[in-house]
Amino acid sequence: MNKAIAKINLLCFAIENRCGLFMSSIIIGLFILGFDMVYITPKFEMFYHGAQYATLSNHPFDFSTPIFVRYRILPSLIGFLTFLRGDLFVFVPLLFSLFFITSVYFVYRKKNYVPIDALLFTGFIAFSSTLFIQLTAPGYTDVVFYFLIFLSFAFVRNSFVSGLFFCLALLTHESSLFMLPGLLFYVYYIFENKKDFLKYLLVYLIAIIPLLLYRKWVSTHIAVLFDFNFYFTKENIRFVIKRELPLIPAGAFYVFKLFWFFPVYILYKTWKNKEYTFFTLISVLLLCDFAQLIIAFDITRMLCLGFPVILLSAEKIKTKWNSSAFTTFTLALTLLNFLILQNYVSCDGLIPLLPLPYTYLLKLLTLL
Repeated sequence: MNKAIAKINLLCFAIENRCGLFMSSIIIGLFILGFDMVYITPKFEMFYHGAQYATLSNHPFDFSTPIFVRYRILPSLIGFLTFLRGDLFVFVPLLFSLFFITSVYFVYRKKNYVPIDALLFTGFIAFSSTLFIQLTAPGYTDVVFYFLIFLSFAFVRNSFVSGLFFCLALLTHESSLFMLPGLLFYVYYIFENKKDFLKYLLVYLIAIIPLLLYRKWVSTHIAVLFDFNFYFTKENIRFVIKRELPLIPAGAFYVFKLFWFFPVYILYKTWKNKEYTFFTLISVLLLCDFAQLIIAFDITRMLCLGFPVILLSAEKIKTKWNSSAFTTFTLALTLLNFLILQNYVSCDGLIPLLPLPYTYLLKLLTLL
């Protein structure tokens, strides 16, 4: 294992020395995205939400066509401005998948993590449902606001930049609001200063204003199905809870599979060591993530928003363990994770996400 770790580090250092950190992050991101497309059979034909976003990308401000995701304007607007419209819109989320993977590696290398550790942290995102579901739901834009939420946390020491990314995340999907309490508590954990906390609170509240103004403007032109009234009706909440409650354990497991070790372990360790601030941070992030299940029934997909829990918990554990021990353990855990075939759980039950070679083998067998 140590020899493999050393070889990976040397290879990454060689790429970085030749291409620079930015370009090498992109190269590594492309390789990881390619690997994901083998581990999970990708799809490229857009349906349901994906088809709606694609239609919206043709004419983002044409209100003659009812589109139930119209409030989630940013990805479709990006598609419109970059000419990735209609059928080409499928490439917008794919590009953001690459941006997300690339940025995680880049950010952790900038934190002076050695390449293997930066790769392992990238794997928490790239080798989990956070990315896998995106590959099987073409045109869905979840990965766009995951990417923006990640940047909100990564650049938290700059209130304007963090607030800007959070604002853009909200214009991508209103579910980003569920991360606001955790983001604010992360600010408190970083600065432990009431004055800084109040400043960030104001910044994030201001970041919500563009979303509210846009929704108000759109609602004066056309009724949009996916609004607050749709989600928070008693009928919807009753339907969601009744259908999904028995499936939550399985749905939650398949979000990160064995990577759940990190938050579970760190909750135990920080409570035992009376590190209550960090314990509360992880608890708040988990509670806010699971709170989505009160109004939405795509269990595994919804809970992907909690990816900061894995990253922050692993960061904390890394500071407590011997560096070599952390790397060896995390690499072994990642390899074991691949042995658990990926599934997706919604209120309709469990749906397997099959590896690409297996999918082609099944197709071949049907032709015989």
